[in-house]
Amino acid sequence: MGKPTATDYAPPLTAATVWSDVPEPNRSRTIDFFERQALASPVAADCLRKDFYSRLILSLLEVDSVERGRITCLVSVKPAVINYFGGLHGGAVAAIAELVSIACARTVVAEDKELFLGELGMSYLSAAPKNEWKKCDSNSWGLSSYQEVM
Repeated sequence: MGKPTATDYAPPLTAATVWSDVPEPNRSRTIDFFERQALASPVAADCLRKDFYSRLILSLLEVDSVERGRITCLVSVKPAVINYFGGLHGGAVAAIAELVSIACARTVVAEDKELFLGELGMSYLSAAPKNEWKKCDSNSWGLSSYQEVM
C-alpha cells in the first residue's frame, strides 16, 4: 500500500474496538464526539508532509527579543491550533514551550552540542482564545510564562 492521499486517509471510526462493558449510549456519544471534531474527515495531503507539525508551530511564533539565556516571542492563536472549546490546544502549548525552551538553550549552548528537553511540566489555568496574541517568555533558568498582549 502506498502513502495515503487527501482522498483516502480518514480514521475508520466504525472499525474501532469498543470494550463490551461500555454501554451503547456511551459508545454512540463517543463516536459522535469524534465525528463532530472532523476526525472522520479526510486529512489534506499538505498535512501529511514531513515536518508539517513543526512548521505549523513555528508559524504561530513571532520572535520579539533574543538575549543570552532568554527569548521572548509573541504567539498567535490561529484556528489551526484551537481545541473543541475555542481556545489554544494544550498540545500546541506544550509544543510551543518545547520549541522556545530549546531555542533559549541554544543561546547558551554551542551548536555542536545535541539538545533535548528532559522534562516539561505545565499547569493549564485557562486557554487563550482564538485570534489572540500571547507573550511567551523563556529563560535558561527554567522559568517560562505566557502573558496577554494588549
